[in-house]
Amino acid sequence: MDIVPFIAESAADAARQVRERLGPEAVVVQVRPVNGTTRSWFGKKARTRFEVLAYRPDAKSDPAAVPFSAPGERLDLVAGDEPATPGTPDSAGQNARSPSKATAPYGYGRAKAPLESVDDTPSARSGGGGWRAGSLLESAGILPHEAQRVVDRLRKEHGDQPPPAMADELALVKRVLKEGWRGARPMQAAGGETHVLVGAPGVGKTTSLSKWLTQVALGEGRAVRVWRLDGQTANTAEALAVYCDVLGVPLARRWCDGDGADPGETGFVDLPGTDWRDAGALSKLGEQVQGMGSVRVHLVLNGAYDMMLMMRQVRAFSALPIEDLIVTHLDEEPRWGKLWNLVGGTNYSVRFLGAGQNVPGDFRPATADQLLMRQFPT
Repeated sequence: MDIVPFIAESAADAARQVRERLGPEAVVVQVRPVNGTTRSWFGKKARTRFEVLAYRPDAKSDPAAVPFSAPGERLDLVAGDEPATPGTPDSAGQNARSPSKATAPYGYGRAKAPLESVDDTPSARSGGGGWRAGSLLESAGILPHEAQRVVDRLRKEHGDQPPPAMADELALVKRVLKEGWRGARPMQAAGGETHVLVGAPGVGKTTSLSKWLTQVALGEGRAVRVWRLDGQTANTAEALAVYCDVLGVPLARRWCDGDGADPGETGFVDLPGTDWRDAGALSKLGEQVQGMGSVRVHLVLNGAYDMMLMMRQVRAFSALPIEDLIVTHLDEEPRWGKLWNLVGGTNYSVRFLGAGQNVPGDFRPATADQLLMRQFPT
């Protein structure tokens, strides 16, 4: 029994597709509006589509156990482009299409997923006896090999046949995913730590830093200090200087020996984006970070990018002492389930989830419960 995904232009179109493909006895597992814009030479035009997951029950299934979501009901809180985008332009303007054979790293640095050997095409749907979880997880953005790990765990613990009710199967899936979550290392309550945000150009480092320091300075009432430093290129984030001035936060343009957060302070270092394809630039960045002494380094990733591109960036920056990940631009990506690939495919934890460019805006600690709520909102 396979769960079949549909993309529909309207609720009526969704109902028509489901019934034509699966028959009148079809059971709808999930209906999720996918809001976004279409772009053309004449500007932007708003649109709303529906992502529908449905299946045809067999004699052993219990359709009543799978709730039907009424068309038009908003099941997610994020609006963005439709899930099946052919590729996402990176900061260098290149189109990062997912190849049929992934080329992300294995055994290099701290990106551990064996992605060279993974077939990421739709035909590589996770199998597992009667378990329907594999197709459902892939529809949520989880790569086939990561979905297969979940299915293999379920089969090992519960056998080849899943529970008759889809709701019970989903409960088991959630438990397996949640048990695999790694929490970020806690911050020191007394302060005295300096945080350095690194990443490619345009991923939202300065915005994330501004949101974070707002939470620390205003929400927690702590003393904060900021360094806006140049790298191989000049740091032109003048908005950060204006924002620090508004908050009354001291900002320095140079790092001197012995600099860093004083006891009771929390320090933040803003650096210009680094081209992750340039080995020389990455080496210079590593030397600059090493020269800062004892700091905590966080890699910022654009969550709307293609998953393979994000994994390649993790690989490139893994030569640095990266502690964890901050994922941004999630207002442009409705499939938050793809973040499980970062948890399962690297040795890093995810610290923050960010959405939007407004400060303080949406910037929250990453938790397994938040991802599960977005994946399975019903």
